[in-house]
Amino acid sequence: MAVNVATLPITVGVGAFLEREGRLLVVKRTYGSIKGLWSIPSGYVEPRESVWMTLEREVKEETGIIGRAGDLLGVRNRVTQDVNDTFLIFRMAYVSGEPRPDAQEVSAAAFVPMDELLTSSESAPFTRVAIEKFLRTEGMRLDPYRPSVPQREGEFYLLFD
Repeated sequence: MAVNVATLPITVGVGAFLEREGRLLVVKRTYGSIKGLWSIPSGYVEPRESVWMTLEREVKEETGIIGRAGDLLGVRNRVTQDVNDTFLIFRMAYVSGEPRPDAQEVSAAAFVPMDELLTSSESAPFTRVAIEKFLRTEGMRLDPYRPSVPQREGEFYLLFD
């Protein structure tokens, strides 16, 4: 019998494509299937957070880098027997800071040359794909549209086109 997606837990995660001088901000996770491999900083949306807020929070928590969320570069949706997981990848602009791992979720954080990440056995497969696909992609920009009904405090409306 096919999985009924409507019955699965739904998660939304975000990932940062933050490039500085030909180097990509990457981390090595302390857990999971990509433990010890270079991957883009990422995390899950928490209650009362927009996807942009999550992205900026996660990058700062995991790496110490302050960045500003930008264009939506891609969406990955993964449906398994256990979960329906949507992952949004955003370009980020570097603002300040030097990479330092949080030592809990992340054992290493660095700006690594992209050409090195493309060929390294220490790069997660998705990291290599992200570089190939997102380096030259313009992405979808945040649209200034706002609904005619004003949002209440803590509500967010983001439209990308």
